[in-house]
Amino acid sequence: MSDDVASLAGAAVSLREVTAESLRAVVGLQVAPAQRPLVASNVFSIAQAYFNKDAWFRAIYGDETPVGFVMLADPTLPGATNELDLPPGDIWLWRFMFDQRYQRLGFGGKSLDLIRAHVRTRPGAKRLLASYVPAENGPEPFYMKYGFQKTGRLVANDTEVEIWIAP
Repeated sequence: MSDDVASLAGAAVSLREVTAESLRAVVGLQVAPAQRPLVASNVFSIAQAYFNKDAWFRAIYGDETPVGFVMLADPTLPGATNELDLPPGDIWLWRFMFDQRYQRLGFGGKSLDLIRAHVRTRPGAKRLLASYVPAENGPEPFYMKYGFQKTGRLVANDTEVEIWIAP
């Protein structure tokens, strides 16, 4: 681990809008090669978000360094069309990734804490859903450790998980 990466252990985590100034750094974030089939690239996700009124996305920062990316499908957004046909009260964790250099430094749980805090502000939000490809190097252990539960449903062959949003 390089000194600059090691210095981020324990960094303050924040969710920030992707701006013209931060775009290049955010789209440059990459998961490990073995994880690439498991998650869409950030450039694809941001492009997709611009054409979907349900999308809410942010860069994840450790102090002042972009370390990851999150995108939600939120049918409560103004103009949203509920393209994913989510039941009332559900918000979908559509994308969630960390650059390979910044994995296993504690950013995942801290980011999910911030994401859940954001979801609690959404009108009528009750549950955060996600899905993952069941694969070696996949996020299942992380989600289970954080408190997600399997719903028993498959979404496009991905395992669906949920966590209830408590006030």
